[in-house]
Amino acid sequence: MKSLISMIVLYVMLANCGFKPIYNSKNSNFQIMEIKNENENKNSFFIENTIMSLSNKDALNKLKLEIDYDQSLTTVLKDSKGDPSKKKISVIVNLKIKNERDNLLSTKNFNEEFSYDVQSDKFDMSQYEDNIINNLNNKISNDIIFLLGTIE
Repeated sequence: MKSLISMIVLYVMLANCGFKPIYNSKNSNFQIMEIKNENENKNSFFIENTIMSLSNKDALNKLKLEIDYDQSLTTVLKDSKGDPSKKKISVIVNLKIKNERDNLLSTKNFNEEFSYDVQSDKFDMSQYEDNIINNLNNKISNDIIFLLGTIE
C-alpha cells in the first residue's frame, strides 16, 4: 500500500514539474518565408528541414534565407605504406539572412570540423563518418536557430 501511495505522489510531483521544451515553433520569434538552397543534398536538406520545423507562422519577424552548404573530407595523416590513418571532415555553411523586402540583415559562416582515426573495417568506417556528419549538421542547425532567434 505504501508503494502505491509513493508512486502516486511521485507521479504528481513529476507531472507538475514545469517542463517546457526549449525549441518549439510556438516560442520562436521568426517565420521563414523562403529558403534558397545553393547545394541541394541530403545534408543541406536536413539543416533546411530543422530550421523550417521551428518557423512560427504568427511571428512578426519574417525572414528569407540563402544557404550554401559545403562538406569536405581530407586526409590529415598517412602511415608508412601511404594509406590514410587520420582524416578530417569539415562542414561549412554560409548563411545570408534577408527580411521580407530582400534587405540583407546578416551574413554568417558556420564551420565545424572533426578529426578521427581511420578504421580497418570499411562498413564501420562509413557508418562512423555518417554519424560524424549528422552530429556536425545538428550543431550547425542549432547555431543557425539560435542566430535566427536573436535577429530583430
